[in-house]
Amino acid sequence: MDKMEKVVLLLGSNIEPRKKFLDKAAFLLEQELGRISAGSSIYESKPWGFEASVNFLNRILVFETTKLPEEVLDICLDVEMNLGRERKDKKGYASRTIDVDILYFGNKIVKTNRLEIPHPRLQLRRFTLLPLAELLPGMVHPLLKKSQQALLDECGDISEVTIYKEN
Repeated sequence: MDKMEKVVLLLGSNIEPRKKFLDKAAFLLEQELGRISAGSSIYESKPWGFEASVNFLNRILVFETTKLPEEVLDICLDVEMNLGRERKDKKGYASRTIDVDILYFGNKIVKTNRLEIPHPRLQLRRFTLLPLAELLPGMVHPLLKKSQQALLDECGDISEVTIYKEN
């Protein structure tokens, strides 16, 4: 039998209905990757790296999977496409129905032309670190050798990130 790995994904959306896009992505990912073993609260924050009128909703999900890293990437890209994500040719950030980032794949370090794990910018982003520290505070970043809580404590990003409360 293939070895089970914990895959940590960050889901984000800033196109309405944001919460429904997060929920639908979680459902589709679970169908393809395997069981969701943990999930963070949903957080709301302003867009990072670009201007937009609608804030992002983000959450961390942990999956138990037997898939390989590149297979997980393909599944994430398929889910994004199925939920209407449009990727522009230009570099830079834009509003999106759903964004799925692979943050961690067990303790593996992956660097190919398509994929980099751990995610290369996770330690720079408060909207990523807050849910990581909520869910996996003691998990150690395999390259930086620091816990998620330590990365959050040291993060220079002072963006406001709050727990999302549905109306």
